[in-house]
Amino acid sequence: MKGLKTQESYKFMCFFEIVQNEAARNGKIFFLDCGEGREFINEKFEGEDLSGWLIPIEKEEVFSEMWKKGKDLSKWADNIVFAVWNMDINGEIKIVFENY
Repeated sequence: MKGLKTQESYKFMCFFEIVQNEAARNGKIFFLDCGEGREFINEKFEGEDLSGWLIPIEKEEVFSEMWKKGKDLSKWADNIVFAVWNMDINGEIKIVFENY
C-alpha cells in the first residue's frame, strides 16, 4: 500500500486505508513515519495516532522516491502532520490531520 515501508497486519492495513481515504479527499497521500501512541484494537482494526508527511498527489512521485531511499526530507518539513483517529458513537473511525 502506498505510504508504507513495512509489512503490517491485516487490521492495521484496514485502519491505514481509512487514513489514506481521508488524505485522498484532500488531494493528498499520507506517508507514514511512525506511530505516536493512543493505540486501539477491535474486531476490525488496529491503529494509533500516526505522524508522517501529507503530500499533494502531484508531488507523490518525487517525494516517494526520496522517502523510499531514506534521503534527506527536510525540504518537506511543511508537510509533516499527525493523523489523529477518533471513533464516533457508531464505532466509525474518523481521521483528522493536524499540523506538526
